[in-house]
Amino acid sequence: MISPPTAARGPVYRWTDHTINPTGEARVTLRRVLKYLGLPDDVISDGILAVSELVANADEHACGPYEVRLRSAAGRHICEIHDGDPLLPVDLYGAALPPADAAMVEVESGPLTERGRGLHIVNELARGKWGYHVTDRGTKAAWVVLAEASATRKPEAARPDGRAEGSRRPPG
Repeated sequence: MISPPTAARGPVYRWTDHTINPTGEARVTLRRVLKYLGLPDDVISDGILAVSELVANADEHACGPYEVRLRSAAGRHICEIHDGDPLLPVDLYGAALPPADAAMVEVESGPLTERGRGLHIVNELARGKWGYHVTDRGTKAAWVVLAEASATRKPEAARPDGRAEGSRRPPG
């Protein structure tokens, strides 16, 4: 059985500059952890897509070692993607916002364009709740809010009568 990650237990997933498919491996690992936490399928799917984009960006644009961490803070499940690069991206937030001119979208991201849409996807899926910060080690981490903690399924809600799984009716 998979245990949920905590600061004491370490990262959910680690990779280096020599890892063959870090994005795919991160997806598989994160899916197992989010299912263990009881998040709804739509939250898991959106979270995995957003984290995949950030893992791919870290792998392509930063240096290792890399880690994917999951934590709960202020009633939210937050995923962080740490890399070894101390520099925060320049104007990356601007790149995530949709252009004001719809005609420019067609030119910049036509049907054959395969790059430059990742942060748009992250921004949409996270509803603007994502970003970068400098870590205590002087490196950076991208972060994305996956869900409010209230989105986690409660075992008591798993049964129509409201009782927890395995509970018995009182005699009588």
